[in-house]
Amino acid sequence: MRLPAVAPSPAFGRWAVALLLLWLLALTAGPALAEALGLALNAHGHAQLHAHGHPFVDARTLLGIPNAMDVLTNAPLALAGLWGLLVMRRRARPAATRQAARVFFVGLLVTGLGSAWYHWAPDPAGLVWDRLGMAVTFSGALALAVVERVGQAPARQALRVLLPVALLSAMLPASNGNVLPWAVLQFGGMALIVRLALLKLVAGAIGIRLGALIGLYALAKLLELGDEAVFRATAGAVSGHSLKHLVAALAAWPVIAALVPGREGGSPDGLRQNAAGRAA
Repeated sequence: MRLPAVAPSPAFGRWAVALLLLWLLALTAGPALAEALGLALNAHGHAQLHAHGHPFVDARTLLGIPNAMDVLTNAPLALAGLWGLLVMRRRARPAATRQAARVFFVGLLVTGLGSAWYHWAPDPAGLVWDRLGMAVTFSGALALAVVERVGQAPARQALRVLLPVALLSAMLPASNGNVLPWAVLQFGGMALIVRLALLKLVAGAIGIRLGALIGLYALAKLLELGDEAVFRATAGAVSGHSLKHLVAALAAWPVIAALVPGREGGSPDGLRQNAAGRAA
């Protein structure tokens, strides 16, 4: 006998509506707000360029590859996405879980490829492809959080909204300089995942450790912001941005760990819920 479905959390609905309204405000009033706040982007979509002409501190060429460390450290991202897609083929999961996980892993794969292309020769066009991959990844991650803590049907509905919103947010900075929808997607979406992590697992959840996902994202952002500081602290061995790519690749681990064959829920709560369902 299966566990009864859990009704969607009213708190989740309010948070989701608030996030969508904030995104619409950023979409419509973003340029004016950015101007009022003094936020200006250059042609690369970043506020700072180094003397070598692009926004990242490590511009070393290795084996003929320009900006080599920032390019090569994207390989784990692509491999993590490919690994996740292969793991998914080994065991059936509920439809919305499969859909959200597939979007998440495809996003990691596309992010690795798009980011490597962008870092090889940073320009506005490459940055769009870099962000498009991240947009798909964010959509999958948020849908996975919804499917784990709210339910299958809400996750399918969320993904139908998230994907177009995320893709549009990724393209806007290059088309009209409006970076605020992209910021709302990243930080607002992560805030929503934090909120969802405080809810209990629902029936059918596979037990993705959302806390690990949140922690890895936060660490990746800190490394990105500390690009030059990390480069100096390591005597030029590695930059914060290169380490960000490696940490971002690790974000696949909490999802893959919950999807591996033979696993019945990736957390103690998930194990207890599935055991209760079998006993019933």
